[in-house]
Amino acid sequence: MSPRHHLVPQFYLRNFADSNQQLALVDRDRPDRVVRSAVRKACAEVGFYRIETEVLARDEDRAGHDPESIEHHLSQFEQAAAPAVYKLLRTGWADLTTEDWYHLINHIALQAVRGHRWREDFNAMATHHMRLQLGETVTDDSVRTWLRANGRPASADDVGIFRAEMLGPSGPRLVAPDAVMIQEGIKLALGELGERLAHQMTWSLILSDTEPVLTSDEPVCWWSPGDAPVGYATASIVWFPLSPRVILQLCDRDVDPDKLGLPSVASATGRDELIRVVNRQIAGQAHRWVIHHPDDRLHDGLQMAPRTAWRDQLVSVTEDGGTSRELWVHRRLPAQ
Repeated sequence: MSPRHHLVPQFYLRNFADSNQQLALVDRDRPDRVVRSAVRKACAEVGFYRIETEVLARDEDRAGHDPESIEHHLSQFEQAAAPAVYKLLRTGWADLTTEDWYHLINHIALQAVRGHRWREDFNAMATHHMRLQLGETVTDDSVRTWLRANGRPASADDVGIFRAEMLGPSGPRLVAPDAVMIQEGIKLALGELGERLAHQMTWSLILSDTEPVLTSDEPVCWWSPGDAPVGYATASIVWFPLSPRVILQLCDRDVDPDKLGLPSVASATGRDELIRVVNRQIAGQAHRWVIHHPDDRLHDGLQMAPRTAWRDQLVSVTEDGGTSRELWVHRRLPAQ
């Protein structure tokens, strides 16, 4: 049987645990349900990063392949990042070395692609591009030919209905093999994503005075003001909770933080209000569990952002003579 893989590193979760290494886990869809879990058991799934030998295409890759190699490499990244996180919590920026920065960047970037959310995003975007390609390349004649070959009506209306079904939300979906999603996620994290964190964002710490900080099984939160779609390339802010009293904040260098509409960190009241904003966003993007220190009664008044799913959104409609043109975007929206 495959071993359990931690979607969130144990060294990170220990920062939110009590002296008995226990965490409070809040059910994402039933916030009134709170369970206790040991750090070693939390946010773990069997074989989540396992790549079976038989899925590899080349003989040279299959020779000597270890199906658990990804988990092993992720553990090495975690071991390298742990001292840097501990330094941040203990002394802030004072003792961080260039090597610490490097490991922190890798840690945050990898954590952004380690869970279910990244896999949902990957499949959703692949499906979206497939449908765009089908819409541009599949002709009405080819649809009509297929319908007739399968003994189905092939009038103009039938062709239009088939095309709408083929390109609509109930149409075909692409679901990439786990091995592909694992490899593409690591490639993104150690490439474009890490570069953005390193070179295009300024780093700071938000220190809580009284408001407890939570985390989740998807602890890296990309955020921008307003209702526009947010991705790693467009986010104004990245929040990464480090402990029940500390949040690491990364802000786009081209953005004025004071113009984002967020509470000011200049006062204790503002900091606590900002932490409540971050908590709501972190909780809202959780896949299954919202996590906090067992002594913090944070879940009592927790307001979660709605769960999201990938859907098409109509942005605008323009009329040009007798032609109506619709502009749609494919993005995460509140789940129906």
